[in-house]
Amino acid sequence: MNPMNKALQSLPNPVNANPSHDAEHTVYIAGTGGGKTSAVKFMGLVPKGSQAVFFDPYSNYSGAKFQGQMCHGTASRSQFLKALIIERKRGAAFKLAYVPPNGATSEELEFFASVVWAVGNGRASKLHVIIEELASCAETSGKLKGRAGELLRGGRQYGLVVHSVFQRGQEVPKTVTDQSSTWWIGAVNSQNDAQWLAARRGIDVSVITGLVSAKVNKTRIGEPVAHYLLVRDGIGNVKHAAFHCATGAPRALK
Repeated sequence: MNPMNKALQSLPNPVNANPSHDAEHTVYIAGTGGGKTSAVKFMGLVPKGSQAVFFDPYSNYSGAKFQGQMCHGTASRSQFLKALIIERKRGAAFKLAYVPPNGATSEELEFFASVVWAVGNGRASKLHVIIEELASCAETSGKLKGRAGELLRGGRQYGLVVHSVFQRGQEVPKTVTDQSSTWWIGAVNSQNDAQWLAARRGIDVSVITGLVSAKVNKTRIGEPVAHYLLVRDGIGNVKHAAFHCATGAPRALK
């Protein structure tokens, strides 16, 4: 057996279940140029000074500062495992990225999720778990299986907050959207995408189709300003706003 696979099998389960934790799983949905990754960086849904770990196939976070703190990245499974365990034991804020050498695959995501699941602790600081390119890794629109699915279904009580980033809700497992209470929605690529979102969150489809991407605004006004909706639990709990994708500064919808 591969030594790393053997090590994964020996990983412990999370400890100190704490059902009092609020449901905070979040999804970021937008087409290309819609501002998804910038929203992760600037919206504050991953709090400043938090512990955060990234599944980062395109190095969107590795080697750069995230809310003022350097995000250290590695493509080595053993180094990632050791670093995450050490940082969780320290208990201070950190930003750590796993850059999967094989790209955004289901096998790479399962490794990442297995390691993260093992360090869950309902009495420790919350661990924010950012998963980029989820649709490329989860090749089903049904139930998300394995540790990745377990992060979403059971992670809350162990202080694990999952942030899933993807382009189309129809392409990801229902587990992801069903278990996520907060939705950040940017400009999408098609009427079908907008209709799917409108039906799932009870929003007028014209509001979604009216969102303007950072890519379009860069051409129109010379700045990457993305329009978005922030949808939380509760009827009518929708924020309609815009922000600058390079700086995070709020901008007028006009």
